[in-house]
Amino acid sequence: MSDWITITIDGKEIQAKPGELLVDAAARAGIHIPVFCYHPKLDPLGACRMCLVEAEGRRGKMLITACTTPVADGGVYYYESERAVDARQGTLELILINHPLDCPICDKGGECPLQDQTLEHGPGKSHFWEEKNHKAKHYPLSDLIMLDQERCIVCWRCIRYLEEWEDKPQLGLFHRGGETVIDKFPDGKLDAYTSGSIIDICPVGALTNRLARFSYRPWELEKTPSICTHCGMGCNLRIDSRTHRIRRNVARENAAVNDEWICDKGRFAMGFASHPERLQEPLARINGELRPVSWPEALDRVVRGLKRVVETHGPAAVAAIGSAKLSNEANYLLAKFMRGVVGSNNLDFREGSAVVADPRGIPSLADARDADVIVLMGCDPGEEMPVLANFLKRAVLRGGAKMIIVHPRAIELTQYAAAFINPTIGAESAAFDALTRATLDASDAIIPDWLPEVEEAAQVAGISVEDVREAARLLSQAKRPFIVYGVDYAWGYGARNLVTALTNWVVAAGHGERLGFLHSQANALGAADMGMAPDRLPGHRPLSDARARRELEARWQTEIPTQPGLSYGAMMASTPDRIRALYLMGADPVGEKPADAKALAELDFLVVQDMFLTESAKLADVVLPAASYAESRGTFTNTERRVQRAPQAVRTVGKSVADWAILMHLARRYAPDKKDAWDTPSVDAIFAEIAEVVPAYRGMSWENLGESGQQWPRDAVSLSRELRPHSGAAIPPSPDYPFRLVVGSLLWDGGTVFAATPQMAGLARQAAWLHPDDAARLGVQEGDAIEIRSRGGSIRTFAHLDPSIKPGSVFAPYSFPAAPVGNLFDDYVPRTSVAIEKVT
Repeated sequence: MSDWITITIDGKEIQAKPGELLVDAAARAGIHIPVFCYHPKLDPLGACRMCLVEAEGRRGKMLITACTTPVADGGVYYYESERAVDARQGTLELILINHPLDCPICDKGGECPLQDQTLEHGPGKSHFWEEKNHKAKHYPLSDLIMLDQERCIVCWRCIRYLEEWEDKPQLGLFHRGGETVIDKFPDGKLDAYTSGSIIDICPVGALTNRLARFSYRPWELEKTPSICTHCGMGCNLRIDSRTHRIRRNVARENAAVNDEWICDKGRFAMGFASHPERLQEPLARINGELRPVSWPEALDRVVRGLKRVVETHGPAAVAAIGSAKLSNEANYLLAKFMRGVVGSNNLDFREGSAVVADPRGIPSLADARDADVIVLMGCDPGEEMPVLANFLKRAVLRGGAKMIIVHPRAIELTQYAAAFINPTIGAESAAFDALTRATLDASDAIIPDWLPEVEEAAQVAGISVEDVREAARLLSQAKRPFIVYGVDYAWGYGARNLVTALTNWVVAAGHGERLGFLHSQANALGAADMGMAPDRLPGHRPLSDARARRELEARWQTEIPTQPGLSYGAMMASTPDRIRALYLMGADPVGEKPADAKALAELDFLVVQDMFLTESAKLADVVLPAASYAESRGTFTNTERRVQRAPQAVRTVGKSVADWAILMHLARRYAPDKKDAWDTPSVDAIFAEIAEVVPAYRGMSWENLGESGQQWPRDAVSLSRELRPHSGAAIPPSPDYPFRLVVGSLLWDGGTVFAATPQMAGLARQAAWLHPDDAARLGVQEGDAIEIRSRGGSIRTFAHLDPSIKPGSVFAPYSFPAAPVGNLFDDYVPRTSVAIEKVT
């Protein structure tokens, strides 16, 4: 079949693609047929009839809907015919019969397709003078979305989005004729994690943002193309501001990343930028209290405090913790400051060097949409990356992909799985050994003598041999698999062996290069790229690489110490014996693990650079107020290695300063003789330096990143994958701690940034999840107060009973300040055992 066909519209021949919809073919030729129900990312419906045109058929001319009609070679259509024009005018008149004339107060006014099309295609006057039908005006569909039923034109876009992308039919049509309304189902609720997308695609002002209503007029907004920094996907969005205040976030299309959708956390959780508790000026501890000081005094105090520790205990007594939520530029300068100015390799960030991650992230987000087999191991995209989860659902439901899930919980996506493997917690390596052996047994490959039989390994892992063989068969036969593992299997006791075991399975199936690590934090990959690790230089080059050190030393005008530094956990454990000064940038160890307050309190000097007075900041000697990412410029690297820009959208709060600028001024004060090496007065200059010293970023610049970003090549970092033996060390059982701890992220958490939006804070539900059978044995009911204890500490929270939890385990989410799961971490880190008691 030819790539193009010829059709005729109003006597003009145009080229079209075989089978494409008439409305799309016409648009390419510059003929814009008006639509309401049609959306290019939704299935065609033809509900509104606004796109009526005439078409020649066997029985003469007839009216058709352009949004549902595939073009055919030789087709003849009439857009400007009298009959077609009259039909569209009639459709608009019918739509406007009961539509309220409240454009001056409607949030959609000024960017409303109904306004535009009425002006261009409307009849100019109405035949109707009767009283309009009245419906609910301020009808909350959820805590985040308001519905005005009078404005609704029944286009079905919201209904179809939830059905086609979320697979959650949570809205429907009720009543008939002019009384028809959109509503939730009886006893139902609208809680899809990307529900805010229906606001973007609504062609009128029927669906509005409850957090932004009546706070702007569209033509007054300053619109800044940016990205979301809540997770590692790096979804593209637009920050709309007015009078230097963020008014709303809306989705911005990037076909390679998020298509044109964002999750509700990225859309609504924006209160951090203007929160009244933001730090607005530097603080210093004077006579035991934190008091406001000027920036010069604050920086001088930091210089004196760090130098005092270096002179007394040496550079290795100073450590720094960065953040995977901050930009490449901020993390790069912190690493440069520590190595090149202070002279210490004690560098890390939360879930940094402790996580056994593929330094290249995942091959591509786009692979998820075209995959024929999807493998998820120790990750939960439904909570960690809802937009990616929607792509995976569509791949299964529409593309016929088969999904394999290996996870300690029955996550939401399990309902789409062709094979769900739920191994005994602590024996996951045996599950992957079984999968590897089953894969090799089905081929002619040589079986390593260290690999156990399928039945033996499956018994150890507590899983079904049939499930193992089915999963092995599916992956072995895959042509375009999407294979990822997450932090659940990459952090904690035995994680290196576990990652080796899961890698063996993927290698045995012949897809080693398709395996990737799904970063859950916004810039975890970028922070690692910048050298925020105790034994890695920028570009993931080992500290032992003499050539790489020489290149950096020449650029930084310094000597880099060769002794590897301490990891995040080792820093906390080595205070105050080895670590006497600590610089925290966007990190809050005490907020994550209150027990670390003792370690920080014993430091000789503590600096905290943050947006809020965190629990760690309350212990600091100097607190430096940092600007949020929306108030500064920077780049972020998502989990597929895509480097993207985040331009400044609003001005800084009070006297806060961008993280990179704080570090630049600090370095120039600390080492005046190295001023030339710190000639970085802008993000453009810093990124240009990054492009010089990080091989994978060479050729990039702020300008050529554009609005879609650039991926650095996956082969820029070499990684060999082959079958390898592992120890498979299991966590020893303990009668005192009979439950296995499972940790993970929830989209609605209680973290500082999320809780800074008051309207969303109530969505977070603090609880630990138990299987109902375990709860019954403990005498615990839904909502009861419970205490969870480990060798490391304890937390108090509330019980939530859920059959998705594996018996004998308890799921405790991150980021709930009143129940910080980090308090339970011990020598086994998160992969430990705990005891549970009901609190009476």
